[in-house]
Amino acid sequence: MSELVERVFPAGDRRIPLDHTPLNQLPTWGHWLETPHLTAAMLTPGQLEVNLLAPFEFISTRFQPGHGIAAFDSDKLIPYHAIPGGYDVVPQGSTYRSIETAGCCILLAYKQPLASRIMAEYTDEATVELVPGQIQPSTKGTKLAQALHAFFTDAHHWGGSLYLESLATLIMGHVIQNRSTVSKRLKRVPDYLTAKQLKTVLEYIEAHSSSDLRLYQIAHHVGVSPYYLAHTFKGTTGLSPYQYVLRCRIEQAQHLLRNSQMSIAAIAYEVGFGSQSHMTTVFRRTLNITPGQYRQQVNQQTQRKGL
Repeated sequence: MSELVERVFPAGDRRIPLDHTPLNQLPTWGHWLETPHLTAAMLTPGQLEVNLLAPFEFISTRFQPGHGIAAFDSDKLIPYHAIPGGYDVVPQGSTYRSIETAGCCILLAYKQPLASRIMAEYTDEATVELVPGQIQPSTKGTKLAQALHAFFTDAHHWGGSLYLESLATLIMGHVIQNRSTVSKRLKRVPDYLTAKQLKTVLEYIEAHSSSDLRLYQIAHHVGVSPYYLAHTFKGTTGLSPYQYVLRCRIEQAQHLLRNSQMSIAAIAYEVGFGSQSHMTTVFRRTLNITPGQYRQQVNQQTQRKGL
């Protein structure tokens, strides 16, 4: 899995004054993880003054209570309460203004508009727009938020950019279902891929598992939306797309460890991991053994057979 671009900005004044022109970019606060299509930024608890004109579709979720005053695409500030597991929705081109005491939160900035294509199978409307405001916590929303937080706080970012984008796609789907112009008119979401779709997906992943795979690329090849693929793949296979890619890479690495003299670092790059340390982490989590230990065991077994 490719390395994410990671940035950590020094602590400083987290203020975009309300009496200034709204900022038309993501403020450089906190800890960032970036892919070509998404920026995820985690902010630690503290005082915030925010005045944004959203250049992207913004969705944020909180892990501790927050309170203050806020306005979603309005000039009127009203009392604001953020509840863990809920979501704030700021569509592209709308404004968000607030003065708040915030708990730990993660902001997702979708660099390419997804709302109109992420759930194309489930609506007859060509344009889907997000509605600014808040979504209250639910079991599904809370589980997605917890998964996002766990990914962010994992030092190795298990699953890489494919997992982050898959998770962000499921969160966008949750927002569309609850706070968009089609929320009440969505069709039922299938839970499984068809046999033909599954065969096409698996063949594509296996042929490209050493590449920097993206969810939208796989979905486009199959002819479904990113949300459809993220939602149905695990229901069909028991694995998420990123888990299946990791399994393919581990199997390829095992083959090379058994049958080549390539260094472990060279094998890591050959099968698509961003570094030897990343492959070692995934290898250990998957097989409870490091690549070096695996190769050593294989060599010992070969020597015993030769005696």
